[in-house]
Amino acid sequence: MKTRTIIKICGMKNKKDILHANTLDIDYLGMIFSPNSPRHINVDSAAELSGLKLDKKIVGVFMDQTKEYITEIINSINLDLLQFHGSEDYEFCKSFNLPYIKTIHIKDSSLNYEPIVIENASYVLFDNQEKEVRGGTGKSFDWSILNSDHKIKDITSSKSCLIAGGLSLENIDDLLLTYNPYGLDVSSGLECSIGNKDHNLMTQFVQRVREYDKEI
Repeated sequence: MKTRTIIKICGMKNKKDILHANTLDIDYLGMIFSPNSPRHINVDSAAELSGLKLDKKIVGVFMDQTKEYITEIINSINLDLLQFHGSEDYEFCKSFNLPYIKTIHIKDSSLNYEPIVIENASYVLFDNQEKEVRGGTGKSFDWSILNSDHKIKDITSSKSCLIAGGLSLENIDDLLLTYNPYGLDVSSGLECSIGNKDHNLMTQFVQRVREYDKEI
């Protein structure tokens, strides 16, 4: 039975935000390497940041980049996990010999995924999709699908799953109390501007989750 909620803070781009996040009771720091994201970080900046002495594990987030590009990042930066946010297949995901997170995008209450990719993922991430925009929307999907869709229930019962999409102090209580997710992936809800985190929001968000963990 889950007693502690996994927390990943994503979209980390600068030193002061990473150092503050490292002082919090979280599990993962996410750096986004998809050029289409407004929170994209380049290789040189990420290599400098990953050289900091951190207690938290670093997740590299990709969306349909080439194997050569991802390999370059891995060779430059000490990544602990990969996160595949696009349509990557199983052969591609496993080819880097690192544990990975695979995203399932929820669009109009429909799911599209390759079962073998999910079966072999360290975590499964459920995120919002609006039209063709997959993730990074700052908006939540309809969480009721977590209890109503039998495919999602099968996944959450067999895999460690994270919830992403528009998480913030305003809605985290509802998500925790109603759905008790295994883990959370939060980004835009903790920002003061795109790519820059509000340290007070970060601290309050983590404290609220840990207070919930003590109650269950």
